[in-house]
This record gives sequence, structure tokens and C-alpha cells, in this order.
Amino acid sequence: MGKSKINETEAQVRECFSERLLGLRKGRKLSQDEFGVALGLSRGSISYYEKQSRTAPIDVLYAVADYFRVSTDFLLGLKEEPDPYIKEVEPGRLGTSRYMPPRMADEVSALAARQSELWSAFARSSLSLPPESRLRDSLFVAVMGTVDAYMVAAQSLQSGKPLAELVSALQSAGVSAELSMSILAQVSVLQGNEADSGHVDRE
Repeated sequence: MGKSKINETEAQVRECFSERLLGLRKGRKLSQDEFGVALGLSRGSISYYEKQSRTAPIDVLYAVADYFRVSTDFLLGLKEEPDPYIKEVEPGRLGTSRYMPPRMADEVSALAARQSELWSAFARSSLSLPPESRLRDSLFVAVMGTVDAYMVAAQSLQSGKPLAELVSALQSAGVSAELSMSILAQVSVLQGNEADSGHVDRE
């Protein structure tokens, strides 16, 4: 009986993660011992991941991505672009969907970077919790949901979509009403700041 599609996908992901982890580590001229110490892992664990003997758990995946400043999609082979941050909006005329005022673009990038920092801090600290800990799983779900919500907001703002579409996007992503309200309040502040800036510039 042949391999299931799930097993094939897991094997492909494991192979890509192995190759990219090895390449990144050697690119920094780090030994397995040195890299293991940096992440709070044993040399054996690093060796297992590089030899495709073991699939890296999600917290290790994010810790590696944070250490090398690459995206998790890059490590898994889903993207060839390693940069985890939002790219600058392509040039466009005022009024087009690709346009974002420079000040707001900076605010959005800062917002995304801040959420990345929070997630990275969690990924590093969670490594100290035992794998069987329910607290570890609960924290992961909570933090991941928050990061996803902010990324939805950042992408929506970057594309220049109206606020109503952001609300729909947050609902579709399953974001809680409380978190959605918090994000919308922050977005309103960003837009208000941009409007005030534009008014001052015209005076």
C-alpha cells in the first residue's frame, strides 16, 4: 500500500525544513552544539531535524524562524522568499487599491513587527515548558490566534481595503469579538492619525 497524501506531505516538509535548517546554520558558521545552546535544545535534537529523523514541533519551528529572521513558510518550503515581514506597498496612484500613505505604511509595518516580537518571545519561553504540559498548548492557541488576527489586519490595511472588509476578514478568521474590537480601535487610531497629518500638511 502506497503512502498517504498526508505522509507524503509530511515527508516533503521534513525534507525541506532539514535542508534549510542545515543551510542556515552552516551559513552562520554555527556548530550543532552552538545552535542548540542558542535555542535551548540539545545537539541531538538539532541533528535529528537535520537528518530528517524527527519532525520539528511548532514551537521549535517558530524559534528557528525567529533566530534566523526568516518566515516559517520559507522553512517549510511553502515560499522561496525568506523575509518574514510585510513588504513595502508597490507604487500606485492615490485612490488605487495598492496605495497606502507612507505614514500608515510605517505604522502597519511596526504593528506587524511588534506582533512578531511577541510571538518570538513566546516561542522561546515555551521551549522551557514540558511538551506534555496543557499550559503550553493553551498558551500556543491563545498567542497564535492573536498573531493571526493582527496579521489579517495588517494585510487588510496594506491592500487599502475599507474597514468593513477588515471586519469581515476578522470574522472569517474566527477572531473573537473582544480581540476584533481591540484591533478595530487601533486601526481607527491609525487612520485618524493619518487624516490629521494630511490636514496639517494642507494648511
